Amino acid sequence: MVHLVLEVKGLNVWFKKDRPIISNLDLVIPNNTIIGLVGKNGSGKTTLIKSLSSVFDRRNYQVTSISLNGESLPLNSNVYKLNTYTVFTENNSFLNWNFSQYFNFVCRLFHVKRDDDLYDYLVKGFNFGKYLQTSIGNLSTGNKKKVFLITGFYLKRPLLILDEPFDGLDFDSTEFLYEVLVQYKSYGSILMTSHIAESIARVCDKAYFLEDGHLKLLQSDLDDWLNEVSSQRRE
Repeated sequence: MVHLVLEVKGLNVWFKKDRPIISNLDLVIPNNTIIGLVGKNGSGKTTLIKSLSSVFDRRNYQVTSISLNGESLPLNSNVYKLNTYTVFTENNSFLNWNFSQYFNFVCRLFHVKRDDDLYDYLVKGFNFGKYLQTSIGNLSTGNKKKVFLITGFYLKRPLLILDEPFDGLDFDSTEFLYEVLVQYKSYGSILMTSHIAESIARVCDKAYFLEDGHLKLLQSDLDDWLNEVSSQRRE
């Protein structure tokens, strides 16, 4: 029997109730998998990510049921929040803090013990060592993204949610990100969006296309899908 990290049934999200952005959406994420989410600009990818990250007010969404690791939980419950972590495409929080301050705060919040080997591995892999004491607000877009990527991979939550994780990264950091994405499957699952077709095909076990508030499973063979996308670009 497949163990599900996340199961969502009947999710509806709106800013105006007569204009839903997400409509009666169902989603399952098995354990030890990477699920890709693609869609055109404005299709609702970031809205879905924010919904699953407990960002929206309860008045802006409705869900028939949601369970995490087999336990039925409200999206805004502390248990749900402590078992997920999201790296948003843009994050303007904690701009006056440096990485070390933010990282230590989050580790205390999530009750995570220090693992020096993992910490050093992630900081070195993302080439971030010289920025540990730099205010987050003074970092470049790519280095700001690394603050939250390092933290997310360190926490080892059952569900890691990544919104456009490759944006702003240099080549070496991009290659390292591919490496840690695959490694993460040994202790959790990932839901990630990306506008880069190659990144979805390279690491995702399954991918969904979001359109008009609904999810459609892409071809089971992601290599075939990538070839199709590449062909369309050449035409």
